[in-house]
Amino acid sequence: MGSIARQRAKPLLEVAGAPVLSHIVDRVVELEDLSEVVVVTNSRFYGQFLEWASTYRALVPLHVLDDGSTRVEDRLGAIGDLAFGVHAVPPLEEDWVVLAGDNLLGFDLHPLQQAFRRERSPLLVLRRVDHGGTPVRYNEVTLDKAARVIRFREKPSDPETGITAIALYFFTSVVTSLLSEYLEAGYERDAPGHFISWLVGEVPVRGSFFEGDWFDVGSPDTLEMARRAYSPGM
Repeated sequence: MGSIARQRAKPLLEVAGAPVLSHIVDRVVELEDLSEVVVVTNSRFYGQFLEWASTYRALVPLHVLDDGSTRVEDRLGAIGDLAFGVHAVPPLEEDWVVLAGDNLLGFDLHPLQQAFRRERSPLLVLRRVDHGGTPVRYNEVTLDKAARVIRFREKPSDPETGITAIALYFFTSVVTSLLSEYLEAGYERDAPGHFISWLVGEVPVRGSFFEGDWFDVGSPDTLEMARRAYSPGM
């Protein structure tokens, strides 16, 4: 995002009169039996997220956590932040949903929650991409006929399936202990895809496609696309 995100955290950039994060949490709080929302940030933007939380009218308890990192060298990484967040707010035996704070969701989460509850397995939320066989900046998912994930690759140079997972995961409570096991083994702590790739080999993981709009607000172009899509009359 260049200079756009130097002074303002990406999830707090405005789309249609509200921060991206507000739109995300609006979707999340519609889920059935939701007990609380946890937002993990670094020390640099912690104050901004506290200010946001003070004005957002949450329907459930809302926790904003500072992971203590102040520079690239001491950051926990996305996977480390997952563990930090889930262990900071017990109980640990609950199922949980993970969303990236810069992913704008234009679709209902209920069908995905229902699929998750039916299968009682970790669930990846999927979309199809046309990569033409060339390297892409996304992960790659391979499914069997029963929609079980049999392979997950992080940004492969030789993509084959045209299926990728967005940063929205439904996790059973067993994933909490598996996450700790993964980190204790010293595996990659940053891109969540590395954990998902490992998880597929440990427990059954399912995939389900969403229907609707989705924006990864990671560049000025995608931010502008989201603003146009959410503008009145669109």
